[in-house]
Amino acid sequence: MANAGLTDLAGPDGGPVGILAGGQSMPCEVAECLKEAGRDYVIAGIVGEAEAKIEDHPHFWLKWGEIGRMFKEFERRRVRYLICIGSISQRPNFQTIKLDFGAVKALPELLRILAMGGDESVLSGVAQFLEKRGLRLVSVRDVAPDLIVGPSLSVNSVLADAQSTDIAKAAEAAFMAGQLDIGQGVVVARGRILAMEGPEGTDQMLARVAELYKQKRAQWAQGKEGVLLKRARPGQDMRFDMPTIGPRTMEMVKAAGLAGVVCAQGEVLCASKTQTIQFAEQSGLFLQAQDLSHS
Repeated sequence: MANAGLTDLAGPDGGPVGILAGGQSMPCEVAECLKEAGRDYVIAGIVGEAEAKIEDHPHFWLKWGEIGRMFKEFERRRVRYLICIGSISQRPNFQTIKLDFGAVKALPELLRILAMGGDESVLSGVAQFLEKRGLRLVSVRDVAPDLIVGPSLSVNSVLADAQSTDIAKAAEAAFMAGQLDIGQGVVVARGRILAMEGPEGTDQMLARVAELYKQKRAQWAQGKEGVLLKRARPGQDMRFDMPTIGPRTMEMVKAAGLAGVVCAQGEVLCASKTQTIQFAEQSGLFLQAQDLSHS
C-alpha cells in the first residue's frame, strides 16, 4: 500500500515532515508522496545542490553553515521528523563557509563528528546531533516506500539470466566493498571486476568504465556485456545515503557498453521510475531487482 510507512510517524497530526534536500529529483519525488498522502511537509533546499523545482513545494533555501537558521525554521514550522535526501555533488569547503551563530555554537560537536572516520560513523554522529535537537531522522522507507526498488522490478530478464555469473561476482564484491565502507556499486564484465564505487559516486565510476569501453581496453568492447550492481553496505543506516539509480544511471550504463543493472531489492531507490524503466526497455538493457540477502 502506498506510503504505508507514514502510519509510524505519530499519525496524520504528528507534525510536518522536513526534507533536507540535496540535488537531483528525489527530494521532489518524496515531497509528492507526502502531498499525495495528505501529510504536511517543507523542503529545506541546500543552495548549489537542490533543484529549482523545490520551489513548486513549501520550501526555504539554506546555505552551507546556516545550521542555526535551519533549526529555527523547522521549529517555527513545527517540524518533528526529518528526511535527508538527494545528492551532494561537492563536499562543502569549510574554509570559505560563513557560519551563523547556531553553527558556531555547534562547531566543536560537529568537528568531533567529522573526525570520526568512515561514512557510517560520521552519519551516525550527524543523526545523534539532529535528534538531540528535537528532530527524529526517518528514511524513505517511512515516508515514501514506493520509491524503493521491490521484487516486481524486472525489465528484459532474459538478458540478466545470461549475465548470472557476473551478477554473482558483483554481488560478492559489492558486499565486501560495503564491509570496508568503500561504496555501494560494482561493475563486473566477463568475470572481471572493472570498477568499485568510491567517494566519487556511481556516475563518475561509470564514466571511468565508459572510457575503458571506448578505448577498447576491455574484452567486452564488441557488445553489451557485464553488469552494474547496486546494494547497501552491510548494516547501513538507511536514513542516509541509500543507493540510488535513475535515468542518468541507465544512460551511463549504455554508454559503458554494459548489459544492464541489478539492484538489491529493498535497498535501492529508483528516481523517475517510469522514465528509468522506459529507457531500459528502449535501449535493450536489463534492469532487475534481486534478493541479495544471502549473497
